[in-house]
Amino acid sequence: MLRASLGSVVIVAAFAICMARAEDQKGKDSDKDKQRTKATITQVDPKNGTITVKMKDKDGKDVQKTFQIAEDIVYLDSTGQAARIDVFRSGDDVLVLEKEGKLKELRKDQSKKSDNKDKGSSGK
Repeated sequence: MLRASLGSVVIVAAFAICMARAEDQKGKDSDKDKQRTKATITQVDPKNGTITVKMKDKDGKDVQKTFQIAEDIVYLDSTGQAARIDVFRSGDDVLVLEKEGKLKELRKDQSKKSDNKDKGSSGK
């Protein structure tokens, strides 16, 4: 009887730990999505290896940030496919993921792409 009770307690504890870790991971994934910030590229400078974007800070004020282009940055086009830095131009609307002040991901903003597509088809 004692073995059965202890076995049940161990199983319940293991289940609780697994659920807590799953919730932690879910929270981390949603935090990652929240860190993406809408921005507009103001300058791409391949000579100096920098990209400058205009974005809103935590207070909602427009700020310009310049990031060093590094090998570990993930570049994605508006469909989510891997891209190269040369597809990004000044004036492009992008989503920026930064961590510890460094650029980790740069993605073309798909909401702007669909708007431009609609505008282009209505002008014909």
